[in-house]
Amino acid sequence: MNLVRELKRRNVFRMAGLYLVGAWLLVQVASTLFPAFGVPGWALRGLVIVLALGFIPAVIFAWVFEFTPDGIKRDEEVAPGQSIAPQTAQRMNRLIIAGLMLALIYFGFDKFVLQHRREAAQVAPTAQVTQPAAAVVTETAVAPGVAVLPFENMSPDPDNAFFAGGVFEEVLTKLSKVPQLRVISRTSMEQIAKQNLSVSAIGKRLGVSHVLEGSVRRAGDQVRVTVQLIEASNDNHVWAENYDRKLDDVFAIQSEIALAIADQLKITLSKQLQSNLSDRPTKNQAAYDLYLRAVDERRVWRGAAGFRTMISLLEPAVAADPDFLRARVMLAEAYGRMYWLGEDPDNQYVAKARGLVADVKKRWPDRPDSQLAQAQLLYNVDRNYEAALQGFWALAAALPGDMAVVSGVSSSLKRLGRAKEFLVAARRWQSLDPETPLPTTELMFALDANRLYDEELALGEEGVRKFPEDESIAYYYALLRLSQRGDIDAMLDYGRRFNARSESATISKLAIARFVRGDIEGALAVRVDTNSDSPLVNAISDAEHADLLQLVGRGAEAQTLAARALDVVSSAIAEGRPAPRGLVAAWYANAASIAALAGDGDKAAAWERKANAAPLTSPEEKQLLARSLADLRRFSGDPDGAWRIFSKTIDVFNGTAKGELRAFKPYYDKLYGQSPTYRAYMSKLVKKP
Repeated sequence: MNLVRELKRRNVFRMAGLYLVGAWLLVQVASTLFPAFGVPGWALRGLVIVLALGFIPAVIFAWVFEFTPDGIKRDEEVAPGQSIAPQTAQRMNRLIIAGLMLALIYFGFDKFVLQHRREAAQVAPTAQVTQPAAAVVTETAVAPGVAVLPFENMSPDPDNAFFAGGVFEEVLTKLSKVPQLRVISRTSMEQIAKQNLSVSAIGKRLGVSHVLEGSVRRAGDQVRVTVQLIEASNDNHVWAENYDRKLDDVFAIQSEIALAIADQLKITLSKQLQSNLSDRPTKNQAAYDLYLRAVDERRVWRGAAGFRTMISLLEPAVAADPDFLRARVMLAEAYGRMYWLGEDPDNQYVAKARGLVADVKKRWPDRPDSQLAQAQLLYNVDRNYEAALQGFWALAAALPGDMAVVSGVSSSLKRLGRAKEFLVAARRWQSLDPETPLPTTELMFALDANRLYDEELALGEEGVRKFPEDESIAYYYALLRLSQRGDIDAMLDYGRRFNARSESATISKLAIARFVRGDIEGALAVRVDTNSDSPLVNAISDAEHADLLQLVGRGAEAQTLAARALDVVSSAIAEGRPAPRGLVAAWYANAASIAALAGDGDKAAAWERKANAAPLTSPEEKQLLARSLADLRRFSGDPDGAWRIFSKTIDVFNGTAKGELRAFKPYYDKLYGQSPTYRAYMSKLVKKP
């Protein structure tokens, strides 16, 4: 008891409490600030160790020393009248209370503010912890893998090049099913092959451990496949084999190659995976040839024309072999993409896609290809992106390197507006397909969604240098320079290089750029008929053309086009035809704006009510809806109401950037110049650096 009283008298307990509270608060603050400033992890660990070691000296200090009016003295040197222990105790009590209050405040801030932000920044939310491990890939992870160079066609008939490409494609497909391997996509490897790089240079550039080379010779019913596996780091030939077989045995060759590579790389395969790798897609060689030609067609993006060609090849392939699952899945995807592109005015492709997927699901319920078809239907036709995402994720274990799965995950996250997860998925896609433009464009979108504009600009600059003939990268890079730097010339340069006719957004930005530079005829020239198979798509184009004509004072021409567009839209709605691309809310809002432009207020009001009552499929459709409703207000003579709606799309993903507003101010002045709210906003915006 005497010891306890002495500890109290000497303020040892208070010093211990004050030290512990202060140390805990310091560690909590450091754990938040250190990562933000890039402080190495060892610094925080060092701080904890130092504070822990300092506890004993602090307690000893409190026991040995005393605060006096003459300074700090040893306890035994302090006369009773000199000690200010009571005052010291009060100060320490106040410090302890203050420390506890700060700790409590920080705890609440950490719990309800910082924790929420940390959770939002995580790659996979808690609700998705059941996601397959193969689907969770960090941005910096580099798995060992194989780069398969395109197989050389050694056949006497050069037309058999597609067959060599088919063997190459099938080997890639089988290898991509091995979860321990990182397999570079076909399109990237075809680009790499054109550059005549050494094996070691390929390995270093793509981050893979091995490179597979091969050749195919087909003559009559005989086929020879020669392959060799090379270690990229030292150019050593690890394994090589020649396969001389009958033509109908080519599938066995492809399976044996995949199994041999797994064996050489010391990868243990489950019996189920070995069975999957030995799968024979079809016994009908004619059907397989048609399928390979469709695969070859899919390699290059040609929009609706490309999918029509694929359909013309895959329909007879499926007819020749109704059990050809892979051809059925690709055909269902082609049907769905036609609908996605708005090229299915009567929903015939949708009906065919649904019928194929239902049949595939019934006959092969547990096959990964069947599940892939269902996920693609959910994405392309139903626009149920959450369900599609879960479907793609569920396939990640069975098809870890399949580009349809990898791109499906990325695209679904983009449509759902889940920016941070989208960025990780887009980085993974590009890591597996680094030499083709589409993943680069997708990564630009992801960087934009996360406001990483400097990195996006650097990637765009690299993309246009690396893929000079790709229109998509050129357009989005020009749009980025416009939105972030106000660079109208970048958009005009893009327009001079490419014949921008396919994408409505592309036409719109280019037309506005020419309008702002005073090239009215040039602006109107890009507003031409899209010549789509869908009358509704053409009607929307007519309305956009009419809007621009009205802005430049050519009202009579504008009214003619607007009336024509309204006739098409009215007929479609009266006949109960489906909305283009399934975007019901955005479609009715667009129809309402067309009616207002043509001067039919009753239809505009009725269709606006339908637009507001329809569910939204994605954040992207929300932006489309807002723009159409803003146009509706503008055409109805309410520029202030129009601006208030349009302003909600500013500086959000898929919205309008402030840099674009500055650069295109003369155009937006024409649209919203009568709005006091707009003028006040722009007055502040143009003054900012």
